[in-house]
Order: sequence, then C-alpha cells, then structure tokens
Amino acid sequence: MSERLAAEIASTAGPAARLPLVEPALWQVLQTAQTLQAAAEAWLMLQAPMLGAPRASVLIPGTSVGLAPIAVYPIQTECEVGLRETAEAALRENRPVVQAMEDGGSGAWIALPVALDGERFAVTAFAIEGRDKDELRGAIRQIQWGSAWLVAKQAELIGRGNQKTLARSSSVLGLLAGVLEQSRFSAACTAAVTDLAIAFGCQRAAIGFMRRGTARIKAISHSAQFGREMNLVRRLGACMNEAIDQRSLILFPAPEGDVYVTTAHEDLARLQYGGRVLTVPMLVDDRFVGALTLERPADQPFSLDTIEQINACAAAIGPVLEEKRQNDRWLAAKAAESVMDGMRLVVGPNRTGLKLGIAGVLAAILALSAIKIDYRVTADARIEGLVRRSVVASYDGYLKTAEHRAGDTVRKGDLLAALEDRDLALERLRWVTERQQRTYEYDKALATRQPATINVVKSQIDQADAQIRLLDEQLSRSKFHAPFDGLIVSGDLSQAIGGAVSRGQVLFEIAPLDSYRVVLSVDERLIADLSEGQTGHVLATSLPDQPQALTVQTITPVAEAKNGRNLFRVEGRITDGATRLRPGMEGIAKVDVDRRLLVWVWARPIVDWLRLSLWHWWP
Repeated sequence: MSERLAAEIASTAGPAARLPLVEPALWQVLQTAQTLQAAAEAWLMLQAPMLGAPRASVLIPGTSVGLAPIAVYPIQTECEVGLRETAEAALRENRPVVQAMEDGGSGAWIALPVALDGERFAVTAFAIEGRDKDELRGAIRQIQWGSAWLVAKQAELIGRGNQKTLARSSSVLGLLAGVLEQSRFSAACTAAVTDLAIAFGCQRAAIGFMRRGTARIKAISHSAQFGREMNLVRRLGACMNEAIDQRSLILFPAPEGDVYVTTAHEDLARLQYGGRVLTVPMLVDDRFVGALTLERPADQPFSLDTIEQINACAAAIGPVLEEKRQNDRWLAAKAAESVMDGMRLVVGPNRTGLKLGIAGVLAAILALSAIKIDYRVTADARIEGLVRRSVVASYDGYLKTAEHRAGDTVRKGDLLAALEDRDLALERLRWVTERQQRTYEYDKALATRQPATINVVKSQIDQADAQIRLLDEQLSRSKFHAPFDGLIVSGDLSQAIGGAVSRGQVLFEIAPLDSYRVVLSVDERLIADLSEGQTGHVLATSLPDQPQALTVQTITPVAEAKNGRNLFRVEGRITDGATRLRPGMEGIAKVDVDRRLLVWVWARPIVDWLRLSLWHWWP
C-alpha cells in the first residue's frame, strides 16, 4: 500500500469510532512504508486516536529552521506553535516534556524525543485534552511504547541503505580485482567490460580511451577482435565522445528534465530496436581519460541504483586502467610524451616561476659559453729565503753562550753563540811560554856561537809559532757571527748551554730578509699548464691583504706523494721586495696561464674525470 493510499485513508477517517474500519490498512502502510515520512503519517493516524489527541505531529531535527514536521495529524494541517515549542524543549532537554496550554484550555502539550542507538532522529508531540497526572503519565507511557515502531522503521531504512552500499562496494571490489589480475592493458580492458556486462545484465559493454582528442575503443564484451572501421565501433566511439564532450553521464532514453545532447546514443540505440544506452566517463586527475558504454534491451531500463553502481565502478577502475595503459606503451612513446609534457609546462599558461627559472638557466649557459676569464693554476705555496746560510761547529766543544735563536733578526757580524775556550787559552799560554823559553836559548846559542844549537832552537821556535797561530785560529772559530743581515730560521741553543757540540753540527740557519722564493706544490693534472717565466701572485695566510707578485723560475720534473695526491715542486721568485714576509709562511699561489671560456674553466675537472673513467672502463 502506497503513501497516497495512506493519505486517502486519513482524509476519509473521521472520529476515533471509525478507526477500526481503516486500522488494517494503516497497519499495512506502517509495515511496508519505504520512507520515514510515510511511516510517521500512518503511525500518527493510529496513535493519536488511541490517546484521544485532537492534534499531533512528528518532527525531525537538523534543518536550517530548527525542527521540521514530516507528519501532522490531522493530515494536511499546519503544525501548531505549541507542538513545535514543546518538541524543541524535549529535544533540548533529551527527555519527555509536558507543558500546559497557554490559551486557557484544560489540555496539555506532550513531546518525547525518539532515538536510535543514542542518536535522536525525531520528536513526537501530541495535544492531550486534560491535565490529570495519571492520564498524562499513561499517555507518555503509550507514546514511548508506540514510538518503537518509528525506531524499528528508522533501523530498517538505515539497514536497507547499508545493504545497498555493501552491494555497491562488493560489485566495485569484484570488478577491480578482475582488472588487477591482468598484467596487460588490453587483457584488463577485456576483463573489465566482460565483468560489467555480466554483473549488470547488459547485452554489450565497451570501454574506450582518449587519444588525440578522440575516444578509441579498446575492448568490447564477448568480442575477442573487432575492426576500427566497423559501424558498431564507430557508433560506440561517438557515444563516448558525446559524453566526454559534455563532461557528464548520459542515459538514453533521457529522463525528464535532462538537457544533454543524445544524438549518438539515439543512433546506437536504434541498432537494438530502441534499446537502453548508458555512457559513463572515467575521470582521472581532473581529466577525462575514457568512458564506459553499456547497452540493455528496451524492456530492461537502468535503475538509479544500477547507474550509481556503474558510476562507482568507473571511478574505481579508471585510474587502474589508465596506469596500465601508460605502462604498456613503447619506451619511445613514453619519452615523447614526457618531452611534450615538459614543453607544455614551459610554453603553456601559468608556471611563471618555472619559466623564469628556465630562462635564468639558459642565460647562465649562454654567459658561460661566451664569457672569457683569466685561467690560473692554483696551488699551495710556502715562502722560503732565496739563500740559506748554515752556521756549523768547526770542532768539538762545549757551548758557552747563545745570544740569539730562531726567529731573531740579526745584523752582519752579530755574535750568535760561543764555545768554551779556556782549554785553548791555556794551551796557547803554554806555547807562548814555550816560545819565550826557546827564544832565550836561541839568544844564548848566538852569544856562544854554537851553530848546531842555533839551528835546533830555531826549529823549535818556528814550531811554537805554528801552534800559537793554530790556537788563535781555533779561538776565533769558537765564536759564531752572522754572515749577513737576515733572519734566523732554525737553531735554538738557549736550552743547551754547557752541552757538547760536535764538529760539523749545524747550529743556525740564516736567510736574508730582502729576497725570497716561493715553493708551489702543483697537482699533476695541472703541471702541464705551467712553464718557466709565467707570472702570478701569492697570498700568505698571515697577510691576506697583501698579494705578492711572483715569477715561475724552476719546474722540478719529480713528483712526491702527499695526502693521497701527486704533487710537483715548482719554484718562483717574488719580484717585488716584501719587508713583511718571513721564511716559513704558507698560503695560496695563483699562476696566470691565459684567457679561456668560463664554462671550460669550471667544467674541466669534470671532463677530465669522465675521460679517465671512460678510458679505465673502455675494453
């Protein structure tokens, strides 16, 4: 029995005495109602006469104007203000509410919220004649018992909706599983249309994908092969183009109120003698990649639930099939599409930042390819004196004094150190005394005219003179003086006073302060760019604000390993006098070679590495 029949029963129903005449029909409406509104109307027609309520209403919450009545008794009347206010109070307080009528009558308003699983979905409100507490309590109890029908109907409707959702999800998952089982794109399309045709009872199902702005049929259910020039294939493609162009699902025959163009669908339906045609576009990442077209006989129209299920299936399998289609293409096609996508990003609208970035990169490449700069070889450098004089001990002895040490600046003739000379002085004194004694003997022999004695004594005097001269020389060598103005670069004897000194031991090394050389440690990859006579500059670490000009003088053709690198020794001379430089300083030297392209200067290390790697791995 329909809702219209329930309305007719309500319009013919009079007083409560006539309720038994229509009660069976109302109970049938209550049990078979498809909506909560129809069930509420039948329920009010049964419940209000039982309570003797002249007016009643069932209201639902959640609207923009508060509570909205879905059923009113008597039917086709307005919900009274008192019923609405009482219902709002019951919903707000979540309990039965009784309010006395304010118009001076003897009746009362009764409202009870109706809840399912703790969620209030409706409020029932009745106008009761009389204010007796027992009568009102009995009416509330009767409404509570009777509202179980509304709770049951709401649960039934929710369960029915859940069943539809479950059935839809099941069909979508089954279709998706069938598509995922196939590894190839063509097989996945065939499986998809075949499963769609079987699941929804269609005579034929087809799937197509967009290519160059036109839908191309990829698979037709129950068909292993088909030609593109077939009449059926052309009409199926036209239907898909029609739906994709209008960006909407298209059903033919079209429901009332639809304003979509269905010329291609009508042409296809004519092949089935007035059959039903449904086309659903497949949307992936905000673009339509293809469409599904399904056909049924004229006596089997597509229901709303079926259309929703097919639409859900298209939304589920569309991205999967598009991914398989992309992966099944030739490598050249993938590369071409990637290039075209990149070109569209560059020349298309928007993407201002990307375009500016590409323009900047191109400008940088152009600049690198056209600008020339000074190419210079960079190497670690160390400052040394142009000459280095060593002060060496001339004989074995003991250190007496040490006036200077490494780092001191000395003038020519300054005393650097002295050895102990007391033994030499005593030895000299002995020989001087010996000479005096021989001189006395010589004079005596001359006086007595003894030629033999004269000759012997003369030889002894000569011997004494020779020993004295030797000792004088040794005494002079016991003191060490600076050979020229310079800097002591090594030698610190201040802590060795009284210590033994061996003959030939280097005591000091002195370098001049007005002439220096620079020793460069050049990497073996760059040594071929250097030649004698080239100029450059050196910057000492301790004097970063004073670059010194240098000239390459000597390139040593012998490499030495240092820190995992092969380095060649290159010597250069500082051309200008530098009073603040000191031997031993270290820094960075740059030798000018010539002018070359900036891109060559920066890319050379990478190119050299690639050449070596290619040479190493080339068979």
